[in-house]
Amino acid sequence: MVRLARSGVIGVALPVYSSCMTDATQRWQIGSATITALVESETARVPPQFFFPSITADDVRSMDWLADEDGIADPGGAIAMRVQAFVVQIGTRTVLVDPCVGNGKQRSLPFWNDLSTPWLDRFHEAGFSVGDIDTVVHTHLHDDHLGWDTQRIDGEWTPTFANARHLYVGNELDWAATEERRTGQDPFGDSIEPILRAGLADVVAADAELGDGLRLISTPGHTPGHVSLAIDTGGEPLVISGDLMHHQLQCGDTSIAEVGDCDAALASRTRAAFLDDCCSNGTVVAGTHFAMAPLGRVERAGAAWRFRRLA
Repeated sequence: MVRLARSGVIGVALPVYSSCMTDATQRWQIGSATITALVESETARVPPQFFFPSITADDVRSMDWLADEDGIADPGGAIAMRVQAFVVQIGTRTVLVDPCVGNGKQRSLPFWNDLSTPWLDRFHEAGFSVGDIDTVVHTHLHDDHLGWDTQRIDGEWTPTFANARHLYVGNELDWAATEERRTGQDPFGDSIEPILRAGLADVVAADAELGDGLRLISTPGHTPGHVSLAIDTGGEPLVISGDLMHHQLQCGDTSIAEVGDCDAALASRTRAAFLDDCCSNGTVVAGTHFAMAPLGRVERAGAAWRFRRLA
């Protein structure tokens, strides 16, 4: 299910560079790949049980290594979380991964409802235009991973990235067409159907090869068709994990379920296999909801793991 290594990748030691362009935009060069984080929102001091009902602040404080990671958990046991997208540039490709909540969408969660954020301005300020994006990858189809696929123009939801193929894993698309509608909102109607009508969608397998060193890996549990994006950089392996993990603390205990996991037991098994692979292969992990410094490496910590951000 979770296999990251590629021949010719492990053991090639190319340098990793990090820079913060603005408070809400960060960029790294890893081998031949450039990865840019574009933050839609970042919230500190969140009670951990809001996202992880089975734990308390004491559980967070017990993972003392979290305090070393500059703000992802505070001394009181509260945590920080982000909503962000990643842009990956490799070869001639410019790929957008998980385009956030979007503006003007009617959502059941108050903090995502009818947003008006400068995310698209940040996208442009980072040096991108909407026409640059050739592929949009969705690790899954929750509200905060597909919103900027469309914008409301003249009263109609219109594709934002009109030059891009938008990739959907088949069983994930089937699930979104039914399950999401039960919540009293319509992310399928405002953020997926316009892409389908425009002929910009490709339905792919959960282990699809995307070319140019890009491929999907199946990482189910949070949703039925959840995938992560593995990138052969010619140096260190790189993977964007999506919602396989929501916070670095899940490295310390893979059984900690996030409130949105549709199959918590499967998600836990998937996390453990993923982290074991990443630790063995020296993989750089980009956590979609990881705050402050979302790229890092996984290290063994007793019977579990810890996340150490890139310097």
